[in-house]
Amino acid sequence: MEEIITNGIRIHFEADERETAELIRFACEKYVQMIHEEWGLEVPRECRIYVMTSWSQFIFQSAPWYGKFLLVISLPLWIFRVRRIWQFAGGWMLRYGKRCVVGVKPPRLIEMADRSMGERIFVKEESFEHKVPSITCHELTHAFTACLRLPMWLNEGVAMVMVDKFLGKATVMESTLQALQHSPNKPSPGTYQRVSVRDQDALVYHYVRGYWITRYLIDTRPELLKNLLNRRQSHKPMEDKIASSYEMDRKGFWAAIDDRVVTHFLTN
Repeated sequence: MEEIITNGIRIHFEADERETAELIRFACEKYVQMIHEEWGLEVPRECRIYVMTSWSQFIFQSAPWYGKFLLVISLPLWIFRVRRIWQFAGGWMLRYGKRCVVGVKPPRLIEMADRSMGERIFVKEESFEHKVPSITCHELTHAFTACLRLPMWLNEGVAMVMVDKFLGKATVMESTLQALQHSPNKPSPGTYQRVSVRDQDALVYHYVRGYWITRYLIDTRPELLKNLLNRRQSHKPMEDKIASSYEMDRKGFWAAIDDRVVTHFLTN
């Protein structure tokens, strides 16, 4: 494989994927400075990006030697979930110890992906080439925050908001607020393991919920959000801080926060 190094990030790609690699390099050069200025986050000690043309190639090439053996023996535990995610994901972030690896599909594979879920969340982007920097930005945010072990809602929310900042425009449709407004129940946030990749409605809800709550924090408590991203914190104390900041009952916080967020964005 060929390699480009930029801002402490190694980009790996096959020779015929250089065009995609250059799009990724452009995104990295802009992104690294942006996320440092925004939230003081630094490049992970060992950060790599792969132009991802198959799920197996990415997973096994990106893993350290000791991780490959563990991946093989645990294959039955994760292969079906990975195959399902591959159908609609434009990129991935994996962590092997201190190594953070990002996979980004080239435009032709992004075009071939199942876009049914994305079409329910994101403002339509006509150019698949333009999606490569956006996906790179999203997945790099996961890499830069991996050491914080953020809860799912904040992990996705921060990544989606960073894409907005990267592009200088909103990328999530305002109509997705309806997913919060009309949700039949208001559960506490799920984890990646608990949310089924086959339940598209649940996935859409968790993604847009994370996005809008994160935007709400930026609008109303930016210093609080910066504090949450300053160091690793347990999820419960983190969520206690948020509830306390808004003078909301901790036990009823997740039942009430959606309506508060919707009201904020529909009246401002």
